[in-house]
Amino acid sequence: MCLAGIVWTMTDDGGTTIGIWVGEGDDVIDEFDERLNCGPGHVGSRSEEIKEAMRLAVVVRETIDGFPYEVDGAPLRHQVRQALIEQDRREAAMEG
Repeated sequence: MCLAGIVWTMTDDGGTTIGIWVGEGDDVIDEFDERLNCGPGHVGSRSEEIKEAMRLAVVVRETIDGFPYEVDGAPLRHQVRQALIEQDRREAAMEG
């Protein structure tokens, strides 16, 4: 099955393997591996980190589906980042 550039393949153990295409010059995999300490040359599992990123994406999408406007891509990433920063500031203010 292929959907939006992602290929799913059923494995013998009932799991699923996916593959993605990353264009030449796109350093998202290197950034991902370095930031999350996963993949070749790192102690962490890239598969586990990707699955967690997918779970997070589902929660974010469920949340924004209730918004009265559309947000995606860079603006969405900015909103998520800003929300986390503001939450951290609120928690720090409550402790201090």
